[in-house]
Amino acid sequence: MDPILVAVVYAVSGVVIIPAVFALFKTRYQFLDVVLASLAAAGASLIPTIGAPASLVATLVVLYWRMGENFRDILIAVFVARLAMVPILLALRLPAY
Repeated sequence: MDPILVAVVYAVSGVVIIPAVFALFKTRYQFLDVVLASLAAAGASLIPTIGAPASLVATLVVLYWRMGENFRDILIAVFVARLAMVPILLALRLPAY
């Protein structure tokens, strides 16, 4: 799969899903914090071999650094976003008939 496409999926899903989960938990956030964390995840996903775990760590570190909120809420939001990316990435792997 094209690494640029994977990076775009990481960025877009982070920008869309993480604020929705934060709203669900009533966690205070600024949209800029989520955008920066999503861009960090997209950039880290381009690292060969360790891109997926590096992007997860980058997202968590940037959100905790920028927000300073409860780490549990950040962790849940990021993991929900990661789980939501699974069907998207699997759909992109299917051959077009």
